[in-house]
Amino acid sequence: MKRISSICIIATGLFLHAQNGHAQTIYTNGKIITVDAANTIAEAVLVKDGKILAVGSAKDISKLKNSATQIVDLKGKTLVPGFVDGHSHFMGLSRSSTVNLGSPPMGDVKNIADLVSRIQDFKKQKNIAPGEWIDGFGYDQDQLEEKRHPNKEDLDVAFPDNPVTITNINGHMSVSNSYALKVSGIDENTPNPAGGAIERKKGSNEPTGLLQEGATRLLKRPARPAPSLDQQLKDLKEQQLFYASQGITTAQDGYTSLESLKLLHQAAEKGALFIDIEALPGYPTLETVLRNKEYEFGTLKNHLKLAGTKMIADGSPQGKTAFFTKSYLVEVPGCNHDECTGFPNITQDQFNAFVIHAFQNNIRPFVHCNGDATIDMYLKAIENANTTLNTSSNNRRPVTIHSQFVRADQLDTYKRLGIIAAMFSNHAYFWGDVHVRNLGLERASFLSPLKTAIKKGVVATNHTDYPVTPVNQLFLLWTSVARESRSGQIIGAAERLTPLEGLRAITINGAYEYQEENSKGSIEKGKLADFVVLSDDITTIDPSKIKDVTVLETIKEGKTIYKKL
Repeated sequence: MKRISSICIIATGLFLHAQNGHAQTIYTNGKIITVDAANTIAEAVLVKDGKILAVGSAKDISKLKNSATQIVDLKGKTLVPGFVDGHSHFMGLSRSSTVNLGSPPMGDVKNIADLVSRIQDFKKQKNIAPGEWIDGFGYDQDQLEEKRHPNKEDLDVAFPDNPVTITNINGHMSVSNSYALKVSGIDENTPNPAGGAIERKKGSNEPTGLLQEGATRLLKRPARPAPSLDQQLKDLKEQQLFYASQGITTAQDGYTSLESLKLLHQAAEKGALFIDIEALPGYPTLETVLRNKEYEFGTLKNHLKLAGTKMIADGSPQGKTAFFTKSYLVEVPGCNHDECTGFPNITQDQFNAFVIHAFQNNIRPFVHCNGDATIDMYLKAIENANTTLNTSSNNRRPVTIHSQFVRADQLDTYKRLGIIAAMFSNHAYFWGDVHVRNLGLERASFLSPLKTAIKKGVVATNHTDYPVTPVNQLFLLWTSVARESRSGQIIGAAERLTPLEGLRAITINGAYEYQEENSKGSIEKGKLADFVVLSDDITTIDPSKIKDVTVLETIKEGKTIYKKL
């Protein structure tokens, strides 16, 4: 890294502003990791009206202060750019109406008995009446002592009078009790829907309760009355503060419903957003969104932007529904033959039509692809759109969300087509051991191959997929550096990043993902003053301790939006 020794701007005009008495702030007496092209280190940064006016040495920046300048003493702490969320579901989980069934570190459920007990406690706390639906989220069959999915019988005994559905931590499957299946009309005569599967008891067609992918949409929950707008705005404020506490100044809502989009738009109009939200309306709702003239894609206004449209093309590798060119090595629920490769959620023709439609409307496609076979489908769809429309995908920057098991040859195609790899290194920790078992060590070691992507010149970001894994950005950074599993196994040592590479993945590369690299993602003149103050210098501490680094303060456009007490 290069240490900056002089001011990175021409100071003449800036000094006049200072003399005229306009309010400005200097952050100094700390290590400032700018994440600019040269990875320079600065000593001070000058901010005015939410933007960076100068970056440089403490001596030179101090010459620009006046009597009205506020001096922020970093007290030796580290200042980095605000974290840019590569992919999560900002609006995706109501923590007040869903019981947490996660296993450590997401929760404390260790076995099925614990799981049932948590739901019972939740029912009692919420005073849920007979007949009302109960939802749980976050169970992980691989972390339960039983090493299996719960089934309907596990839930039936404790909840004979309530429909109960528990959604897997991967978000791609759920288990329902008999009550929920009955009111939804799901029984032995119900066929598997396109892009989904109903697990059956061996030797029969009777459902076990496990619904995979598109089959989850067969559940017929009654509509719940919407909270008041005031309550929704209050919840939205709390969610923004929650993200800000993790240093996130730009967040993604990774599959925005019409209801969520309406709320976000109302909040933006009321000035109720204080971090930037990149919304991705789900493709099934795209036509409705396009017909509404209030919505405009590609423009950040009042902290809200419709960044593109999201398609979910396959499932979960740990849930064994991601689509691969080679078979899983273990038994796959619902698969009765030798070549169990998972399955896509859409056909190639549907994929082709999706990308063409997005390109024709100048809307960026963001596609969930975990398995390499699904990625092949996406690449074919992009190539087809380029040929059909006589256009280039390069300046459109299509995004492959997760790119979990992308092959090296596919990364070469990413580079050629201008595709951004939005990767997910937390998988190494949370499911690395599971992937070794399900796919073998060679394939597992190449999960989220961030290092190879960098070497090939592919812009790669990193994300948590919250609520699938914690939104903690320092833990995410640690997993990209350590690639250590729950058991301590290293999952692909060759794909480890340096701490600085890991930081770039969640700052400047994240800004590039949203076509905002000229306004955020690094600490440079003219960019937004989006900063995070960290308790430690991630580039010099023992890499094993990166996950323990604390966000002390988050600053959005020069204003503190979170400060650790």
